[in-house]
Amino acid sequence: MKNFSALITLAFSILITTPVVLGQLIGGPDKIKMLQAKASINEEDYNGALRIYRVLYTEHGTDAMLNYRMAECYLSLKQGQDALSYLQKAKESNAQIDKDIDYNMAVAYRMVADQNNAIKHLDFYLVNDKLVKYDKDRALELKGKCEATIVLMANPVDVKITSAGAGVNTEEYDETLPSITADGRIMVFTSRRPDTEGGKRWEGDNDWYQDVYITYWSDSINGWAQAVPIPGAINTSGHDACLSISPDGRQLFTFKNSNAGDIFVSKTRMNKGAMEAIADGSPDAARLMSLNRWSKSYSLGKNINSGYYDSDACVSADGKTIYFVSEREKDKAKGNGDIWTATSNSTTDWDKAISLKELNTEEKEKTPFIHSDGKTLFFSSMGHKGMGGYDVFKSEKQEDGTWGEPVNLGYPINTPGDEFDFIITADGKTAYYSTKSSTNGKYDIMMIDLANYPLAAPVSVED
Repeated sequence: MKNFSALITLAFSILITTPVVLGQLIGGPDKIKMLQAKASINEEDYNGALRIYRVLYTEHGTDAMLNYRMAECYLSLKQGQDALSYLQKAKESNAQIDKDIDYNMAVAYRMVADQNNAIKHLDFYLVNDKLVKYDKDRALELKGKCEATIVLMANPVDVKITSAGAGVNTEEYDETLPSITADGRIMVFTSRRPDTEGGKRWEGDNDWYQDVYITYWSDSINGWAQAVPIPGAINTSGHDACLSISPDGRQLFTFKNSNAGDIFVSKTRMNKGAMEAIADGSPDAARLMSLNRWSKSYSLGKNINSGYYDSDACVSADGKTIYFVSEREKDKAKGNGDIWTATSNSTTDWDKAISLKELNTEEKEKTPFIHSDGKTLFFSSMGHKGMGGYDVFKSEKQEDGTWGEPVNLGYPINTPGDEFDFIITADGKTAYYSTKSSTNGKYDIMMIDLANYPLAAPVSVED
C-alpha cells in the first residue's frame, strides 16, 4: 500500500512539473515504431510506413506528429483527401508541429481541386519572414500553379473523357503506359495484376510486379477486348513495362529495372492468319495480330542506355527517330528526367542521343510521344506552367529544326494531379493517357474524344 501511495505521488509530481503540450507524445516501444516508420518514408516505402502508423493510431490518434507523418505518406501517394484529413487533425493538436504544415495543407487542397483554400494556406505560410529562399520560391511557384489552375478551369477545352473500358482497366490495379498502333486497332499497356509472369509481389511496395498486356479494338462490342498478358518472351519474373509499340505494330519498346533502368526492344513476326487478314482487309486482323508472339527483348545499346535511368521511349512513324527520357548527366544538366532524341542507322544501331533543350526544364519531364505527322510532340512536365503535378503539353517542330513553345493542353485533360502517358491516334480523333482514379486511388487509362478539339493534323495510316 505504501508503494502504491509513493507511485501516485511520483506520477502527480511528474504531471505538475512537465510542460503541457498540445497532443500527446509517443514514447517507449511505440517511439521505436515511429522511427521505423520514418525510416520507411526515407526509403519511399509509404505504404509500409502507413502499416506501422495505423497500428499506432489506435492508441495515439490525437498525437500531432503521428497525424502529420501519416499525412506525409498520403501526400506522397497522391491521396489528397486522406492527407488533408490528417493534416487538419495535426494542426488542431499542435499548429506548430512543423513549419511546413500550411504548405502541405496547400498541396493537399490542390489535390482535391480546392485552389482558393490552397492559396489561403500558401499566403499564411509566406507570412513567415524566416523562410529560406528555397521554401519561399516553391511556395510562390505553387501559388502560381493554383492561379493558373483557376484560369484554366474557368476556360475548359471541349473534350469528352471516359474510361478506356473494362477490357483495359480494373477496379483494383494500376493501368498505365498505353500505346497503340497507327491504325488505332492494337493497344499495349502496363499493369500490376496477380497474373504477373512471376506470380510475386515486389518487396519495394508489396504490389505485384509490372507486366505488359495487349488488347485489340473489337467492332462487335465497339470497345477494347479483354486484355491478356502479351504472348511470347517479353514478360519475366521481374518488372517489365511497356513503353510503346511501333506504329506498324512490329516492334515493342519496353523498360527493365536493370542498370539503373534501361530501354529494350522486342520484335514480332506476323502469324499467317494475321497477314492474310491484313491483306484481305478483314476486321479480324486486329484480334489475330494480338495473338502474335514476341521475342525476348534486347537492349538498345550504349547510345540510348546510359547507366542512368532511361525510359519512356517512342519512335516516329518512319522508325528513324526515337524520343525518350533520361536522367543522364549532360551540359551541367537541367534537372531530373529530360527528353532526349536519337536517329537510327538500323533497328539495333542508334546515333548518340542529344537533349531537347528547348523543352526540358529544371523539373521532371516524362512520356514523350511523337505523332504520326513527325512534328507534333506531346509530353508531360512538372516544370512548364500548368495546373500542377505532371501536366500534358504539346510542341511543334519548327522549320529550323527547333521545338516551339510548349502549350498546355488545358482542363479537363490536365488537372491538379498527375497526367502522363499521352498518346494520340494517327487520325487525330482519339487520345489516351494515364491519370489517377478518384474512386480507388489507382491509375487508369482514359480515352479522350478530340472531335471538337483538334491537336494534330490527321495522317493517313498508309502515309
